[in-house]
Amino acid sequence: MKRLIHTLLLLLPLAATAQDVALCSGWLASVDENTQQIVLSWHPSPDSSAWGYHICTGTPCIDYDTVYGRMDTTYVCADHSPLEQHTYGLFVFDSNFNPSALTPHFGNMVLTAEVPECETTVEASWTPYVGMPEGRPRYTLWVRLEPFDEDYDQYYTTSDSTALSYTFEMPESVTRAWLKVTADGEGGLRSLSNVISVERRTVERASFIEISHVEYDSINTNVLIDCHLDNSFNADYYTVYRSIDGNPIHPIGTFSTPLESYRFTDRNINPFDSLHCYWVGVNDACGMNEKRSPVECVVVPNPPPPGTAFPNVIFAGDPNNSHFLPVMRGLMGNLYELTIYNRQGLQVYHTENQYEGWTPTADTPQGVYVYHLRCRFNTGDIKNYTGTVTLIK
Repeated sequence: MKRLIHTLLLLLPLAATAQDVALCSGWLASVDENTQQIVLSWHPSPDSSAWGYHICTGTPCIDYDTVYGRMDTTYVCADHSPLEQHTYGLFVFDSNFNPSALTPHFGNMVLTAEVPECETTVEASWTPYVGMPEGRPRYTLWVRLEPFDEDYDQYYTTSDSTALSYTFEMPESVTRAWLKVTADGEGGLRSLSNVISVERRTVERASFIEISHVEYDSINTNVLIDCHLDNSFNADYYTVYRSIDGNPIHPIGTFSTPLESYRFTDRNINPFDSLHCYWVGVNDACGMNEKRSPVECVVVPNPPPPGTAFPNVIFAGDPNNSHFLPVMRGLMGNLYELTIYNRQGLQVYHTENQYEGWTPTADTPQGVYVYHLRCRFNTGDIKNYTGTVTLIK
């Protein structure tokens, strides 16, 4: 029966009866963001005699389906892929199956994007929206980056409705980008494209990387790090990272090897430091997406107690003695504040980095300066030190 009604509707002479039923307006094809299905919507016919709407698809417009009820103005095209562009047409019919004129064709947008191999450039393009009732639409590309963005950010809005592509750079720390495009008409209608995701394309990645053993060499004051490596892919080098007594992580060296087993020797060891933690990292074959081993630590046995030493004189321009940096041993590393004041009590320098010190500038006056240091040692004790240092020029 339903197919028969469709056939009867299509056989009626549209031009002769178009004036009998008022045409609907505001027709739109969009993609539902949650279900990713094409949804058709339109404004209800102002004609109280309207009994329903008939939908056709393609060019020429071929019978598709019928919606009954004047106020029932949405239809889900469940069997149409949002990855393909489709066009649709609508007409209204009354209880005697008298049809209105057919709307102009309208259709969905299809968004595609790709990232060339070993690059961070995203190349997005989309098909034009067909049949926007308020004239040419304005397109906006929206992007959500993982793991940083919880929602989409507006990346690009066209000033020319014929511009159907945009290229942008994806930060190396981003693993995936989600994209969608909206088409906005002048009257407030908005159509949404399909939503897609893209990842940086890499050719190979290490399947395993680990530190099999780490030990302290007390004779040579070294730490020996034995690595178990996946060398089956094209890695340029491996990077060794170190953290001492809870201090920030720093790379301390690199190595290359064709072997699965490799021993790295950390020769820059201060016996006053207690806990040394290491891990090894390697990029994929595109030089991105670093994979890191689990952390392994070693304790230097019986380190000397924490201590400090402060220079009391610095000489401007002296290559060996123009820098004020306290000598510290046994710092915890998560609390360090060094501040320098002039004789008037004004702050001239401040740092929270234990590896940075004060180097007076050329216009810094000669004289006596006051320092204040607040820090935490690996014993858990927090100490405050105050003293003076003389700048001689």
